[in-house]
Amino acid sequence: MASAQRIVYGYSWYLDAVLPGPDWRWDGWVLPGEEGRYRAVLPVPQRRKYGRWVLHQPLFCQLLGLFSADPTVDPTPFYRAVYEQFRYNSGLHVWVGATWPGPTEPIRLLTTHLLDLSAGYETIYSRYNRDRRRNLRRAEEMNWTIARSTDLEPLLRLFRTYHADTIAGGVGDWAYALLGALYDSLRARQLAQLYYAQLDGHVEAGALFVREGNRVIYLFNAASPVGRRGNARTLLIDRVIRYYAGEASPGWFDFESPEKPAIVDFYRSFGAVDTPFQAVRWQRFTWPERLAWRLKQRLLDGKPAPLASRL
Repeated sequence: MASAQRIVYGYSWYLDAVLPGPDWRWDGWVLPGEEGRYRAVLPVPQRRKYGRWVLHQPLFCQLLGLFSADPTVDPTPFYRAVYEQFRYNSGLHVWVGATWPGPTEPIRLLTTHLLDLSAGYETIYSRYNRDRRRNLRRAEEMNWTIARSTDLEPLLRLFRTYHADTIAGGVGDWAYALLGALYDSLRARQLAQLYYAQLDGHVEAGALFVREGNRVIYLFNAASPVGRRGNARTLLIDRVIRYYAGEASPGWFDFESPEKPAIVDFYRSFGAVDTPFQAVRWQRFTWPERLAWRLKQRLLDGKPAPLASRL
């Protein structure tokens, strides 16, 4: 099925990589069509938590939704069925415009940031703000060596050393293993582009890009203090933009933005525009279920998880 919503996150092999068993899984809910083909498919990602399967948006998978080549297919029945089957949703990210029946919490609008690559590089560069152009010039003056690689370990090492401690709750070893498995799947399909910025023979920054369909996705990155001060990531991003600028495909550079103002400002400085999507969550536990959930949290986690404060 050639979907109008084509994005790499929706491929079965991608979902297999970011939702490995036994504690993660995904189902494909389908609308059958003619000759055994599907008119529409909705991936339903899940995580097993305290013995119960709940809806869960996986890492490295910014958004999902209904995939269909037929624009007349209404996603509402799919979402209603999901809502009725799952009593707890820790947070699903879906296309804007979806209608959800009765979530217990307000639907939030989040944003990613997209840069139109169809214009030539000179046009795109002219849309960089003044600070970005100045920092790019500074990076170019530092004589960085930009090298393509197939070795993910230096990027993981940079992240462990300089970024992991800034994330609430830390980063488990399982997350690095998951990214490694995903990288292997991407590389096997020739979709991964991994670049490093080196100075005096030392790797100071790196970035993993995914090129599939009409998008280049800025999936993962890290930098040392030297890399940050030397604007190495600005240079890495600019080099990829420069390479694809003016081509009919891919049409977009996707910054896959987190909800952090400083990072959002950085991505906007390249001329990227806000592109919204929906974050939907709910819990519909009965009082006995809520009590049991709290007890399991206390026993297994040693302290109440954030969910407990909302029950």
